[in-house]
Amino acid sequence: MKRMLAYSSIGQIGYVIIGIIVGNSNDGYASMITYMLNYISMNLGTFACIVLFGLRTGTDNIRDYAGLYTKDPFLALSLALCLLSLGGLPPLAGFFRKLYLFRCGWQTGLYFLVLIGLLYFVMESCNSIKKNSVKFFLY
Repeated sequence: MKRMLAYSSIGQIGYVIIGIIVGNSNDGYASMITYMLNYISMNLGTFACIVLFGLRTGTDNIRDYAGLYTKDPFLALSLALCLLSLGGLPPLAGFFRKLYLFRCGWQTGLYFLVLIGLLYFVMESCNSIKKNSVKFFLY
């Protein structure tokens, strides 16, 4: 699980690049800093849930997360919220941090870069929902 989260972190750098390219115009740096602060907090929350799960069960195998909701509902909900916020689903903070970055890129005229980011965002969100539902709620 930790390795999967680390690989996901590499993909998140693309969003930060939008803020770097936009620069000081149209709040590019502000959107990048907001994105990074939110991302770091959600990532720390996710790692805390993973470590807590490992301490409680004695294993870190991804298959052992199956049925986590029935075993420990609070841990499952906390982990799901952190992962879904990392994925950027609309009611959570991760959505608004990406929206802020995309808005700054769009106002600067980086249409192609924003469209690529949106395409990746849609694929990432679908994958995140699929993984969370299978991992936490089914056996």
